[in-house]
Amino acid sequence: MAKKKIDPLNKKAYGAVSAALTVSDIPAAVSFYQKAFGFTKRGIMNGPDGKPIHAELTLRGTTLMLGPESPAMGRRTAKSVGASQSLHLCRKRGQGSR
Repeated sequence: MAKKKIDPLNKKAYGAVSAALTVSDIPAAVSFYQKAFGFTKRGIMNGPDGKPIHAELTLRGTTLMLGPESPAMGRRTAKSVGASQSLHLCRKRGQGSR
């Protein structure tokens, strides 16, 4: 029997580039992106303390990863550092409000 090949890049689930955003409230951000843009929740992973530490959403084959603020690891939200962040999303006319 031939050995099963492992794809270390997991190309079936991820494209060449995936966006990752640092957010202050993962569940609220997941809900927002689902309602506002139509993302589908792939999953939320909790840490040992039960708090969300990672979420993955998908939209037409693209993955959006969300993680919590963690100054110790150098991850801060745009708001906490006085900056902004943006995503460029392409939608058909008539999909939701403007």
